[in-house]
Amino acid sequence: MHTPHIFRAGLSALVALAALTACTQEPEARSEAVPSSSPPAASPTAPVDTGALESSVRAYVTAYYAPDADAAYALLSTRCRKDVSEAQFEALVDRATQTAEQIGKTYTLQRLSLDDVHPENAVVTYGVGDPKYDERSTWAREDGVWHNDTC
Repeated sequence: MHTPHIFRAGLSALVALAALTACTQEPEARSEAVPSSSPPAASPTAPVDTGALESSVRAYVTAYYAPDADAAYALLSTRCRKDVSEAQFEALVDRATQTAEQIGKTYTLQRLSLDDVHPENAVVTYGVGDPKYDERSTWAREDGVWHNDTC
């Protein structure tokens, strides 16, 4: 009779299916059934105090459009001050001032967004009331002070 052979084959298939199902359980389901001996995941890095970053960005924008080229230049990163001389930077500030005077506008910080902040660097976006002058810039923290690192 062929019944025992078919029965054994069916039973083997059920056992294999049960084993396969146990292996493909969702990880959460298994972790509830078996206590984990691994340590909990490390907590994310503590949030960065953004007050100093905001203050530096505000000071830079105010100085740039005041115009106070010396104060704005002092808020450039060391890397940028190596790439752009004080005279070159002053020429940029003067040109921005002349443009503003020609069109009869005064630019001040209108919007500020801290887009991506880390302990030593950040990306910010700010606007001064005219979308063509909106700026997305990188900032670097040097000796505890935030400096514009877009040059």
